Amino acid sequence: MSANTEHTVGNGERLCILVGAPDPLLRQRLTSALRLQGHEVLEAANAEDMRDRLAEHADQTDNPLDLILCGGLFAEKEDPELAQRLASPGVTRALVLIPSGGFLSTAARAQRLGANAVIGELPVVEDLWEILKKAASGPHSPSDGQT
Repeated sequence: MSANTEHTVGNGERLCILVGAPDPLLRQRLTSALRLQGHEVLEAANAEDMRDRLAEHADQTDNPLDLILCGGLFAEKEDPELAQRLASPGVTRALVLIPSGGFLSTAARAQRLGANAVIGELPVVEDLWEILKKAASGPHSPSDGQT
């Protein structure tokens, strides 16, 4: 497994994506859709799984993940180390949060983590490409609104 950080997103390449969501149905829908597009997808059902997948990826390559889709796996105050890792541009090229609970609390979390976007519903693959294009063209910075 190798994620190339020098590529142009959206050209049919295989990306390495981590989907973290406690809801098994949501996680399955996201991973299935992304795998059908030919991407390598890692899954995490909770914060411990997320830490394990991040460690496994780091052991296999020096490249960051292309994308992390994360929905409600942990509270930053309960797991500040994981929050700090997710906020690091060395971990992922783009961090996208899926709301859990209220959208406003997710937006505030996104700002604290430096997420690239917050999506309000199951993402369309084209929306994810746009997020990745923006992330590839600039520094790891939060989005002001919903994508």
